Amino acid sequence: MNPRQLELLRELDADVTSHSRGTLLEHLQGTHDLLATWGNAPDICAAGLFHSIYGTYAFDKRSAELSMREKIRDAIGLDAESLVHLFCVTDRRCFYDHLGESRFTVRDIVEDRDLEMDRNTLAVLIEIEVANVVDQVPRRSRKKALRAVEWYKPAFARSGDYISAGAATAAEQLFDAVLANEVMR
Repeated sequence: MNPRQLELLRELDADVTSHSRGTLLEHLQGTHDLLATWGNAPDICAAGLFHSIYGTYAFDKRSAELSMREKIRDAIGLDAESLVHLFCVTDRRCFYDHLGESRFTVRDIVEDRDLEMDRNTLAVLIEIEVANVVDQVPRRSRKKALRAVEWYKPAFARSGDYISAGAATAAEQLFDAVLANEVMR
C-alpha cells in the first residue's frame, strides 16, 4: 500500500468514519489486502483501497466529493480512479444482469445518465465487490449477514467466469461460515 494513498484517506477522514463496526479505513485496507492476496494488479488493488470513497448506493457517506476526482486520480492513477468512480455511482446489483454481454450500459445514479461498460471492466468491478463483501460481512449482525448471503451467494456463483479463483473460494468459505453461524461478532 502506498503511504501517499493512506495519507489521503486519513485526510478524507476514512480513519474516523464509521463503517461495518469499525472504520472506513479498516474496511478499505481489508478490501485492498484481499484483492492483493488474490493476485490482482496494483491498479485494481488501489481501486479496492478507494472503492467507496465517493459514497455508494449502499454506503451514503461521501469522504470525497466527485469534484475531487482529479486529486484521487493523482494519488491512485487514472485506471484505478475510473473503477472507483464506476463502483460508487452505479447500483452494483445491476452488474449481474449483464453477465455474458460484451458491451452494455449501466445507469449512473448520481448524474442520472447511462455509462458504457465492457466485460473486462465488469469483471474487475465484480472482483472488487467480492472483496468488499468478504471483508465486511463478518462485521455485520447475523441478520444482515444472512441477508447478504441470500443475495450475493447466487450472484457470485453466476459470476464464476468473471472472478478469480481466490475470490470465488473466499466468498464460498465466507457464505458457508455465515450459514454455520461461525463468523458473526
